[in-house]
Amino acid sequence: MSDLHRQGFWFRYRSVSAGAALLLLGTGLTPTGGALAQLPPLPGDTGPGSLPSTRAAAAAEGGGVASTAPEIRLGGFGFPTAALPPQPSEPGRRWTVTPSIGLQLLGTDNVFQTSNNRHSDLITTISPALLVAADTPRFQGVMNYAPNIQIYANTPGQNRVDQRFNGQGLATVVPDLLYLDIRGASAMQTITGGFAPESTVVTDRRNQIQTTSLQISPYLTHRFGDMLTVQAGYAFQYVDQSTNAGQNQAVTTVNGLPAFVAQHFQAHEVYAVGRTGPDLGRLALEGRLINTQYIGTGVLDGAYRRSASVETRYALVRGFSALVEGGYEQQRYAGTPGLHIDGPIWSVGMRVDFSAESYLVAKYGRRDGFDSATLRASLSLGGRTRLSANYEERLSTSAMRAGDLLSTTTLDELGNPIDLATGLPSVQPFASSFLGVQNSLVRLRLASAAIVQSWPRDTIAFGFNYQEQRPISVATGTAAFEQRGTSGTITWAHELTPRTIATAYLQYGVFSTGLLGDGDVVTASLALSHQLQPRLLGTLQVATNSRSDARNNGRATQNIILLALRQSF
Repeated sequence: MSDLHRQGFWFRYRSVSAGAALLLLGTGLTPTGGALAQLPPLPGDTGPGSLPSTRAAAAAEGGGVASTAPEIRLGGFGFPTAALPPQPSEPGRRWTVTPSIGLQLLGTDNVFQTSNNRHSDLITTISPALLVAADTPRFQGVMNYAPNIQIYANTPGQNRVDQRFNGQGLATVVPDLLYLDIRGASAMQTITGGFAPESTVVTDRRNQIQTTSLQISPYLTHRFGDMLTVQAGYAFQYVDQSTNAGQNQAVTTVNGLPAFVAQHFQAHEVYAVGRTGPDLGRLALEGRLINTQYIGTGVLDGAYRRSASVETRYALVRGFSALVEGGYEQQRYAGTPGLHIDGPIWSVGMRVDFSAESYLVAKYGRRDGFDSATLRASLSLGGRTRLSANYEERLSTSAMRAGDLLSTTTLDELGNPIDLATGLPSVQPFASSFLGVQNSLVRLRLASAAIVQSWPRDTIAFGFNYQEQRPISVATGTAAFEQRGTSGTITWAHELTPRTIATAYLQYGVFSTGLLGDGDVVTASLALSHQLQPRLLGTLQVATNSRSDARNNGRATQNIILLALRQSF
C-alpha cells in the first residue's frame, strides 16, 4: 500500500454503488441535534457510523457490484492521486494486521508559500503505519495509525512529527443488549487557511493545528418485536486542538488579538431514542431525549445542549413520505455575548425514494435558535453517473466540528472517513485548510455536491464546496471574523495498465475572510502510481499551488515534485 493510501483522505466515490445505497437508506428518519449528531449504530446498522464489515455484508446480500474503475484518493500533502488496492485478506480471517513503511522525498521551490523571499527545500518524510481490521462475533472495527516524521534539509527548525490516525470499533458486551462504541481520529490543518480545501500542504509549522478527537459510548438496546426499538446510553467525547507555536504565540492577529489559541473540551452526554418498526405500516416515529454538558475552554466553558423531539414519517404513496418534527431545546454558551437558547424545535419536509439507489430528503424548520433548510441527496443518473449533494446550517465551533466527524461519518477499510448521508468523502474539519480556524461559536452554512462518472478504466469527478461562517459568540481574548469560501474541483483517474494508475487534478477556489481578506487559490496535480511488486508501490507526482490574498503582495506559488515508496508486510 502506498503512502498515499494512508496519509490523505480517500475519495470513495466508487463506493456509492448499488451496495452503498443500502447504507445511505438504512438510517430511516433523519434526526439532527445534540453534541453527538448521530447516535452510535445499532447492531447490523448500515447507516452513518456503521462499520465496514457490516456494510460489506449488506452490499453482498443486496447484490451490489463494485466498478472496476480506479478509485480517486487524496494523497500526501493534500494533492489527489490514485493507488492500487490493498492486498486481500485470507477468507474467514477475523483479525488482519498490516504493518508498512513509507518513504517520501519532496522537493519544493517555495517551502513557505511566500510571494517574495522564496526558499527551496528538500523534505524527507518517513511514515511507519499500522492498519488493523477486526471482524469477530464480539468485536468489529478498523484502525489506521500512520505518523509522519518530516525532516527538512534547509530549514531544520521545521522538523516535526505529525500524528495521524483514524479508528472505529464496536464491541458486543452482552449480545442483543449491551454494546461499546469507540472512535478516534487525529490530523493536521492550517490556522490561517487560504489553501486548497483538501490540503495539508507544506507550510510553516507555526501555522498548523494538531486536532485529536476521542469518543467512547456504552449503550443498551432492546427490540420489542416489530413494534419498537429502544436505545439508551452515555457518550464521553474529548477534543484537543493544539498548535506548534504554543498557547500564546499567535501566527496571525486581527485587531491585535490572536486568530486562534489552543483549545479543548470534554462532553458528557446521556441520551435515549425510540424508533417504531414495521407494525405501524406507513407510519414511522422516532423520539429523542439528549442532555449534553461541556467542560472546556472558551465558549464551551460550562456550556450545555438539551433537547427533546419527536419526528414522524408517513408514506403518502410508494416512494414519497412526509416528514414532521416537533420538540424543545435549551442551549447555553459562554463568550461575548453569552448565548442562551430556550425555545421550540420544529421542521416539515419530505423524503423521496426514486429507486433502491437514489433518494432525496428536504426539510425546513427551526433548530439552534434559527430557521433553516436541510437537504441530503444521492441520485443515480444512469448506470455510470451519480450525483450527491448536502446542505445544512448549524451552530458549532472548530473543536465541536472535529468531534462531529466521529459521529456523523463511517470509515472505509483503510480508516478514512466517509459521510454516509451523501456518500461524499469527509475532508472537513481535519484536512480542510481553505478557511481560517477560530475559537468563536459560529453559525455555519455548508453546501457540497459531486458528480461522479465511473467507466471500466476511468473515474471522472466534479466537486463543489461552499462554506460560510458568521460569529455568534466570541471567545475571550481571541478575534472573531466572518469568512466564506467557494471551490470547485475536477479529477480524472485512468488505469493505464492493471498495475499503473494516472490521476490529474485541478481545483480553483475564492475566499473572503477577516483574517486574510479576499483571495483565491488554484491547485493542479499530475500523479503516476505503479505497483513495483505485490506489496511495493511507487508514486511520482508533480503539483503546483498558487494563491493570493489581501494581506500579502503578489501571488505565492509553490511547485512540488514528490517521489514516494511504500512497502507493506
